[in-house]
This record gives sequence, structure tokens and C-alpha cells, in this order.
Amino acid sequence: MSEKPENVEETLGSEQSVATQPGPKKPGLFARLFGNVASDTDLEIIIAPFWDANGADHGKTLGAVFSGRDGIHINTIRETPVLTAEVDRADNLPLACTQAMNWLGQENADLVLWGDVPALGNVMFIYFAAAPPQDEDPAGTISPFQALILPIGFDPETLGALVLAGALAAINPSTEKKRQTRQNLVAHALEKAAEAMENIPVDMTPREQASLQAMFANALAAFGHLFPGTEVYQRASQAYEKAIKGLLRSESPTNWAYLQRNLGTVLQALGERTDDIDILSHAETAYNAALEVFTFESTPFPWATTQNRLGEVLYRIDIKTGATANLKKALGNYQAALKVLNKRSTPMLWSETLNNFAQSAQVLGREMDNGDMVERAIAACKKALGVRKPSEQPTLWAATQNNMGSALFLLGRMTNEDDHYKNALKSFMEARETYARLGLTKMVEITEKNIAHAQDRLPEGGKVNGSEPAMWWQEEDDDT
Repeated sequence: MSEKPENVEETLGSEQSVATQPGPKKPGLFARLFGNVASDTDLEIIIAPFWDANGADHGKTLGAVFSGRDGIHINTIRETPVLTAEVDRADNLPLACTQAMNWLGQENADLVLWGDVPALGNVMFIYFAAAPPQDEDPAGTISPFQALILPIGFDPETLGALVLAGALAAINPSTEKKRQTRQNLVAHALEKAAEAMENIPVDMTPREQASLQAMFANALAAFGHLFPGTEVYQRASQAYEKAIKGLLRSESPTNWAYLQRNLGTVLQALGERTDDIDILSHAETAYNAALEVFTFESTPFPWATTQNRLGEVLYRIDIKTGATANLKKALGNYQAALKVLNKRSTPMLWSETLNNFAQSAQVLGREMDNGDMVERAIAACKKALGVRKPSEQPTLWAATQNNMGSALFLLGRMTNEDDHYKNALKSFMEARETYARLGLTKMVEITEKNIAHAQDRLPEGGKVNGSEPAMWWQEEDDDT
């Protein structure tokens, strides 16, 4: 067994089993005697010191939140933190965040819980340091400077549920095994967090209550896609609204922007599930608010991903209203995002944005009868297919093939050139083959209609019963 790092101390008790929590098998006798050993399925959480003015460490309260939970392994840091009761938090927060991220890397952890106890000694500010998403744009992203403010000596079984839910939301699992461990813990954690939100202490300040609402909303947003229906996303949007109301933009503009961005993500998900244009318009407003703070220079990644998401919302609004101006704005948003996202460092987000650009460009080209715009859509699809591979991302690859087929068909209709129809037919057939292999029957039906339409335009083909099947943009439900 490798030796423990010098500045890490094992926390006893975390190997105890909880019957309601699924997870890996408990360590054997010798492992328990020698010390609690993390497995490759465990989420590794490091707890930094939370010293008050009298030198008492309140990090032990955080340890109690995770103690006895299968699938979570806890260590503690003994190194002196940057944040203490004697220093000004605002002046030292960036350096303290850097220290926490260094701990994360040094200990190869999934999460570091760090923060401070102000001089008054009645609350603790808890921050979550985790590896940022490198090529993903998850909902519920927790700002590095977003604190969960809890009273000293909080009950680990009640308000502590918000710490657990926030921790699970903050972690970006490095392996599929850890991702599964996290997923096994989610439902129970959210249920307990919801119960905690029903019993917020009445003596908490508006700012403290806003921090609870924000963390609860982040947890709901991060895992909303795992649950059917709209209830989880609705509760998340309500919690975000309360959090934004309790946090002045002037106090913490970056945190405020993250909350607006995260509100936009849950409203976007709600709008897509309900096909409600008012909700989509509300998402547009939230994203625009976030972009009043996020900039290309200071916060390039959240700025770029918010630009991409705003473009997606504007595209859907155009599909509902036919407002060409929204498509033009969406194309501008995608182009802005591509100033940051690139094939080398963020290939999946880069290809997603290109696919989104192509989808909007072909619709705009159709509405304006602009062949150059359609050709730009085709070029964007070809670039996206340089990353999206049928063996690795089959559904994404098929979606882009279908998207390119539609653009090629449009260009064929504009130019009367059979080669464009032939290429469109090839793209549609490749997409259909993949959808059929994956058992996606609805997408098979859509691509088969597109195939029939392309065949009808070719000399060797003929119209079936004198009718033309509807292309994807004429479908009642847009799934491409």
C-alpha cells in the first residue's frame, strides 16, 4: 500500500455501512484494521480546516455529513488554510481558491470542501473545489466562489443534506465507475435536501437563505435529466429565482451570473420538454443577463457555453415563431462561442456548436433563399463530422449526417444539381442505418421520409402516389 501524503489525515468511520445507501462492498478485516482504503469506485472528498477565532476546527461537522456512506471516502487536510477568521475574505478568496485547487490535484481528489468561519463565529462559509468540466457544459455548474453558508454546529442529517447534494453536483467524475457511484447516491440526497429546504431556520439572513436556495437549485439542475417529467426542473427554476432575488449583483457579480446562466439551463430544459415559448423566452432573458457579466476576456469558458446555449434557445424560438431575426442572432452566438471552443481542447463542444450553427444556417438559408448560407451549413457539418464518429458518438454522428443531408437537399433544390440530391441521399441513408441499429424508431421514420424525398428528386426515382414526404423542418416534432 502506498504511503499517505504528509498533509492528509484519514477520517475514521467513513467505512461504516448505511443500509439505504448502495455502494461497493465494505473493506475486509485487515483493510479496516490498517485504515480506511478508498476503492476505484469511491468518490474522494478532502475536507480542509475550518478554524474559528478560538482555533476550533469545524470541519469535523462536514466529516459527519459523509461518515458512514458507502461510495464516499473522506480525508482531511492539515495544512494551514489561506482563509482564517483574522483575514479579509474578499481580498484572499482568489488565493484561497487556488490553494484548494492545488490540494485537489496533489491528493488526486474528486472534491475539496474548504472555506472559513468569520470572526463572529456563528456561521461557516463552505466552498466546493472540483475539477472543472473540460469538454462538457453541464447544468447546475457551481461557481468556484459560490459559498454555502450554514450555522456553526448544523445538524449533519438535516442541513447537512445540502452539503451532500452540493458535493455530488460539484463533482465531475473522472471514471464511469465513479459516475455510477454518484448516480447511486443522487435520489436519496435530493430527497433529504428537499426536506431540509422545508425547514430553513427562521433566523438565517436573506443572504444565507439565498446560498441554500442556490445550492439546492444547483443539485436539482445537475441531475434533472435523470428524472422524467418537469417537476425537478420546475423546482430548480423556483429555487434559482429565490437565490437571485437574495443575492445582489453588486455583491458578487460572477456568482450572480452563474445563477442566471444556471437558471437559463433549467428553463431551456423545461421549454424543450413542454414546447412552451414563454419559458424559452424566459431562458433567453436569463442567458442575456449572464452575458452582461461573463466576457470573452475574463470568463471565456462560461461566456462561450452561454453563447452556445443562447443560440439553441433562439433557434427553438424561431421554429415556433418564424422570426428570422432570432436565427441571425443565433448564428452570431455560435460564432462567438467558436472564438473559445476549438477542435483540440474542447472537441465535443466545438462539434456541437458547429452542428447547431449548421442547423440554424440551413433554416435561415431556406427562409431567405440564400444558397451561400446553405453552403456554410454544409461546411459546418463536415467539420463537426471530423470529431463525431459513428463508432464513438453514433447518435450525434447520425444527427449531423441528417442535418447535412437536409442542407444538401436544400442546395439541390436551389441549384437543380442532381449531385447534391445524391449526396443528401447518402447522408440520410447513413443516418437511418445508425438510428435503426440503435433502435431509435422515430428517427428512423424521419430519415426514411427524407430518403424518399431525395429519391423523388433523382432521375431514376419517381414520386410515390404523386405526393412529397415532409422534410424534417415540416415535421410537427423537431427531433434532428
